[in-house]
Amino acid sequence: MAEDSNTTPHVVAVQALAERVFEDRQVALDWMARPNQALAGATPLSCCATEVGAQQARRILRAIEFGGVA
Repeated sequence: MAEDSNTTPHVVAVQALAERVFEDRQVALDWMARPNQALAGATPLSCCATEVGAQQARRILRAIEFGGVA
């Protein structure tokens, strides 16, 4: 993800986890930008505006990583 003034520590952390989980930077970026049903249709990227939203995105990624459901 390109660093800019709108990039928050939450975005950086969630994106790094997504890259680890998906083992592919582009897949992670696509996941961050795609509406997610587990986030009530919001994108993980938009959820990273708050700590609670970032926690929700991380929860989903951990569920994917360990083969569970979010």
